[in-house]
Amino acid sequence: MAPHPHCSPGRAQKLEDDAADLLRASAARPVGRFHAVRQRGGRPTAVSAWRITTEDHAIADALGGFYGGAPQLLDTGDEHVVEVLTRCDRVAVLLDGREAVSLRMAMRGPGDTFHLCDGTRFLEPATARGSLCGCPTSLADRKAAAQAGCGPMSEVRIDFRLADLPELGVFSFVSTSWELAAELPALAAALDLAAVPALGVLRCELVEFITRSGLAVSYRRPVVEVCRTQVLAQDAVRLAA
Repeated sequence: MAPHPHCSPGRAQKLEDDAADLLRASAARPVGRFHAVRQRGGRPTAVSAWRITTEDHAIADALGGFYGGAPQLLDTGDEHVVEVLTRCDRVAVLLDGREAVSLRMAMRGPGDTFHLCDGTRFLEPATARGSLCGCPTSLADRKAAAQAGCGPMSEVRIDFRLADLPELGVFSFVSTSWELAAELPALAAALDLAAVPALGVLRCELVEFITRSGLAVSYRRPVVEVCRTQVLAQDAVRLAA
């Protein structure tokens, strides 16, 4: 695939000048979310292009008009949630420094959150906020605890504006990928070296392989490129083909 046109230095400078003020508000509540999967029959299924959900019909119309895809209400009983199945597997994004990426550890159940921390201290409940959470120090040990059912899962969040439509507001991408969590230090370091906002490309990349037992497996992984340098390229969403 050819390099994204938005990565040219001239275009990057123009976007930085035009959107710097808008990006300073990136801590605001996201107006929409990007997804690499879609629920079908109660099971997650990889999509070939970015899927975006929002509660704002005007934003959904703008997304569909630019990236392709007809906005439609989700079949969840919530009339305010609209999804757009775009035709784009890569979009140019603007990242507001290292604050645009974060990692939390969460253990959730139906309608409830039992554990939420930053890996060291509790974030919720309010009565425990700031106290030590007891999570292992290393990511590998945290993963092992989660897989054993006695620890929280990682939740990686990336907040960004769309370089083509910065006026729409801040969007987010959330993943429970352990691989993605492991790549966050490299992404944060790259963002520390970049101007604010940092121009990047968010890609939804398909990976396919055959296991030793002959099972065909595929999964989608997000790839974030900043200043032509790939700094993050993992996702733990694996789906049997």
